[in-house]
Amino acid sequence: MRTSKELQIGKAGEYLACADLILKGFVAFPSEQGLPYDVLLDTGSRLFRVQVKTTTGPRVVPQRASDSTAYIFNVKRAGKRGTKRHENNDLDIFALVCLDTRKVGYLLNGDMPDTLNIRADALRGSHYDEKGMADFAKVQELKHLTRPEIAKATGLQVSTVYRMLQHGYKPHETGARYFSDIERSPEWFAAL
Repeated sequence: MRTSKELQIGKAGEYLACADLILKGFVAFPSEQGLPYDVLLDTGSRLFRVQVKTTTGPRVVPQRASDSTAYIFNVKRAGKRGTKRHENNDLDIFALVCLDTRKVGYLLNGDMPDTLNIRADALRGSHYDEKGMADFAKVQELKHLTRPEIAKATGLQVSTVYRMLQHGYKPHETGARYFSDIERSPEWFAAL
């Protein structure tokens, strides 16, 4: 009997998470089917229940200004077609696996929202909020020039330059995370 592509993607994520944890110096192995976690992690001082969420690659996330690309994880959903939910006492750590890069990131269960969008590192600096922050920094560097000169040098509208030079102006910052922000060292696990 052939298994579904979705099941195979999930298994690949579980094995990559186990391999990543083993390469960090821990004991890790897949759990039995039907449990609310996929991997057991033994750090030498404590056992952790790890739920693995896997994605095949980044997807387009529609935004108001312009679309964004991110890895999307439906973290709190469980079971076939996401009909169940993971409860806080079901597991300790989420392992987020990106099959396209074969990278694994980790977050504590208590730190997880229902759905999590994590930016792809390859697109760092290309997002709308990052461009706004970079433009703001350029405008601040050139504030000794006239506003039209700054606009010409930066390619911004003169009205945008005026707004950025007003007292108290702060560029929009989302606080979005990149996948490399959740990759963890062995010390992170040891400190848990």
